[in-house]
Amino acid sequence: MTLVLKDYIGNTPIIKLKKTSNSLYADIYVKLEFLNPWGSIKDRAAKSMVEAGIASGKITNNTVLVEATTGNTGISLAGLCASMELGLIIVMPEYVSEERKKLLTILGATVILTPKEHNYAGAVRKANELSKQPNHYLVDQGNNPANPLAHQQTGREIINFFDGTPDFFIAGIGTGGHCNGIGNILKQHNKHVKVVAIEPVQAAILSGKTPMNKINSDHGILGIGPGIIASTVDQSVIDDVFVIDEHMAKQATREIIKNEGLLLGFSSGASIACAIQYAQRPENEGKKILTIAASQSERYLSTDL
Repeated sequence: MTLVLKDYIGNTPIIKLKKTSNSLYADIYVKLEFLNPWGSIKDRAAKSMVEAGIASGKITNNTVLVEATTGNTGISLAGLCASMELGLIIVMPEYVSEERKKLLTILGATVILTPKEHNYAGAVRKANELSKQPNHYLVDQGNNPANPLAHQQTGREIINFFDGTPDFFIAGIGTGGHCNGIGNILKQHNKHVKVVAIEPVQAAILSGKTPMNKINSDHGILGIGPGIIASTVDQSVIDDVFVIDEHMAKQATREIIKNEGLLLGFSSGASIACAIQYAQRPENEGKKILTIAASQSERYLSTDL
């Protein structure tokens, strides 16, 4: 059987952060999702959503896909569309990092930028508008059930690694795809697993800590805190919400890169910062905490990494 690039999505390794865990009560583990072919956890959702669109007949050889994103979903879709000879329009807020724009362009996607003051919601509105053209299809990751469904497999990989489940699963909230998809599978296996969602203080909607008229998705932690609650976010799966500020997330990212040699982006650093907070609690002694390294540092080199 001849395999193509998308067939290598998934089955990413899990490692223990040994240096970091040494001074903590609990052990922290990280699933290295940046080792997927197009460099992030979003490869899984992109594959799932495109395959679902093809199976439904909504995506054909002549279809142009349209999606709003802050980067990783767009890059995954661009790689997939390039390999499948499908057209793609990506709509992004102008505040995204330069690396994201360049990667999308070299992968052949058409990139449209929306004003940063319109937040991520402005990109969503523009994508909806563009998708109304003939032979255009809105991928719609925030409302597409194939997004969280992609992570049933991710959850099974985690269960196989631990021969069970971790005690805590910590995930940043964007569309909620991997938080809910993985969280559901883990809870089906072990109802005592605690799922913790992370959101930035500038867009703390789930926790209710940011008033709706103060929401700002241009907060520096790309990939989480889009300033909207997508329909793919199932709050019944979430046991706790951890609100993080940009400084804490970025400082944790830099420390993990330096101390563990793990090249991370800011959303991954935010997840590990949260994991450390839980691992510092005496009541969690001996427990296992899992989080996700969603993407790597090369997408942040033009920022203040």
